Amino acid sequence: MMEDVINEKPLVSVILCTYNDERYIAETIKSVLYQTFKNFEFIIWNDGSTDGTQSIIKSFKDDRIRYFFHENTGLGVALGLACKEAKGKYIARIDGDDICLPYRLEKEVDFLEKQADYVLVSSSVYYINEEGTIIGRSFPWTWHKCQKKQFSIVHPAAMYRRDAYNSTYGYLNLRACEDRLLWSSLIKKGKFCVIEEPLIKYRLLSTSLSHAYDMQSIYARMLEMMRIKICDGTCPIESDIELHNLLYDYAKNSRLSLSVYTYKQSFEEKLYRLMSKLLGEKVSTKIVCTLKNIYCLIRY
Repeated sequence: MMEDVINEKPLVSVILCTYNDERYIAETIKSVLYQTFKNFEFIIWNDGSTDGTQSIIKSFKDDRIRYFFHENTGLGVALGLACKEAKGKYIARIDGDDICLPYRLEKEVDFLEKQADYVLVSSSVYYINEEGTIIGRSFPWTWHKCQKKQFSIVHPAAMYRRDAYNSTYGYLNLRACEDRLLWSSLIKKGKFCVIEEPLIKYRLLSTSLSHAYDMQSIYARMLEMMRIKICDGTCPIESDIELHNLLYDYAKNSRLSLSVYTYKQSFEEKLYRLMSKLLGEKVSTKIVCTLKNIYCLIRY
């Protein structure tokens, strides 16, 4: 009886867009299927993978999985197409190399069900390396006032209201940072919250562009120009998107070969590790996040 409710009217649509993630995707899928919260559909969108990703996905037998295969379009387009298939009240994101902690959906659903003025909830994350070992954690801005100034949302940890998403421009045809432009539009619909407790394990890969390019580059300035347009209520035109993608390709090709990414602890994490020995993890997390929020309001 419960499975009928889940299949016909899921409360959450978990969306995973994947491309050549054969090394990690089985662990990602298991982390979603084994959630303490059960009332969800699991949309897996294979964006034209050429490795063994498809056979791994098809090895899972669960009625909540809705599998789609599409020729490669890039993440922005794939996410937009997958979101059109969503039936849930909420959309939850996860990537093909990340891991949900068992209570992730339960805690995010509970927050949005109780806080009607919030349209998005995300969380802090544990950083893991390519082998899955925890190497650190994030301390994002957790207050809505800070999110309005500077987004610090890890995309695969986010859950947002589908009706609010449908009233935005959605995911644009971008090679990267499609989430940041969505947040610029979605924040007009309601408040954002980032939970202090880590709810996913976020994998840091040496091939990730976010670790390879300089945020002061022309690529970053182009992204900011499009973000301003969205904030002003104007959808970026096709030529803006094309230029963005060209700059992305340039940044990727010129930067990724320069160095191997090495994780470095932030000041917040060093402070947390020092305080947690005396005050415990929960209290130390609260203090560090509060200090960071105050800094954001003063600095920006």
